Amino acid sequence: MARRETALQAAQIQLRELIGSEFQSGDKLPNERELADRLAVSRATVREVLGQLAAEGVLTRTWGVGTFVREPAERVPVSISDVTALRDRITASGHSPALQDAAVSRTACPDDCAKVLGLTPGDPVWRVDRLFAVDGVAAAWIRDHLPLSVGGRDLDPSGLLSIDHDMFEFLAGATGMPVRRAEIEFAAVLADEESVERLGVPLGHPLVNATQIGYTAEELALFHGHITVRTDVLTLRITRAG
Repeated sequence: MARRETALQAAQIQLRELIGSEFQSGDKLPNERELADRLAVSRATVREVLGQLAAEGVLTRTWGVGTFVREPAERVPVSISDVTALRDRITASGHSPALQDAAVSRTACPDDCAKVLGLTPGDPVWRVDRLFAVDGVAAAWIRDHLPLSVGGRDLDPSGLLSIDHDMFEFLAGATGMPVRRAEIEFAAVLADEESVERLGVPLGHPLVNATQIGYTAEELALFHGHITVRTDVLTLRITRAG
């Protein structure tokens, strides 16, 4: 099963590259037999990959007519140059944000965030899991970890189950120490089974994963999180002032 999924992922990547290099919006693709020959895969694999790309909106398939490259859907540009709520960034772009799903739980601190938060791996922390949508389409899956208390103040992140409450706003009010700097590191990834379930994309769909750490003015880390973004829905923009 794993080998078959890997083959499908490889074929999808090849077909995406072929479309990007040789075809434009509105162009008709070669038939399944020709594509199978060019990609050195079976027609069944080509048919499945074409179906995946059609489901994503990359292609349009019309029975008896053919398969065509679709006009790209409008993507929402989101600036990450300042410490601002994702909700407000999306709204500022003229689109409608929504919180499709959210959960808060106590869990064991993962190794990757324990050092950042000054904890021992396995110590209890808060996990805040949120799924943001843009104009009704799942766009960003965010998993944040917070200490149970900061500066002697117990944290209760249950308010983050509402889109009306943002992480930065919550931390400023709960700790009295606003987040002054967000450090973000990006990596290109392919959708795994969790991402498929949360973001509604096919297995192997290209995504961007960002690791984010929020610091106070005194360089105290208040949270550590992972953001997985559908770049066919959101574009991330960084602006540097000289």
